Amino acid sequence: MKKMKTKQWYEASVKRVVINDKGKETKVTEGYLIDAVTYEDAETRVYLEMESIGCSAFTFTLKKSNVAEIVPSEDENDDRWYKAKIAIIDADELTGKEKRINQHILVSAKDINTALVYLDKSFSTYIVPYEICSISDTKIVEVYPYSEVVTEFNPMITYEPNTKVSYGGEIVLLVDGGVYSWEDFNALIGICAG
Repeated sequence: MKKMKTKQWYEASVKRVVINDKGKETKVTEGYLIDAVTYEDAETRVYLEMESIGCSAFTFTLKKSNVAEIVPSEDENDDRWYKAKIAIIDADELTGKEKRINQHILVSAKDINTALVYLDKSFSTYIVPYEICSISDTKIVEVYPYSEVVTEFNPMITYEPNTKVSYGGEIVLLVDGGVYSWEDFNALIGICAG
């Protein structure tokens, strides 16, 4: 049976040389958040994204991120990324005691006050109470979500690694390249549902 993996956010700290406003070379360290399936996938995407902005000489470190959710903004003035720690407050079903589940959320905003407004708006539909425990500015300059290109499943096609396919409303990530049979696809759907 073919393997399926879930996506994970990775934080890349990229060191490179840029030309500043005065025409001088300056070393900068920038953060990028990348949605990938594996460490190797994230590493490849860092190279591709740096290449796409014309950066050929750089070094980077990569680590798994604890970010669970992204709150993007369409406003071009929201050019900073803030990381918030949110506590979801719920009651334990057996004991009735309060329990707190912490999540880290990345918010695009122009300042901390705007980020707090966006967080409240994003969590306004939650049924259980929540608390914003902390919020801080980050060095992240860009977030690269995983490609949402989805193709209709066809057992006659040879797929590239990490291709998303759909059939009957189910979407599956095909981690390995190659040909997938209907049995493979149905087994993956069973894994997703379980």
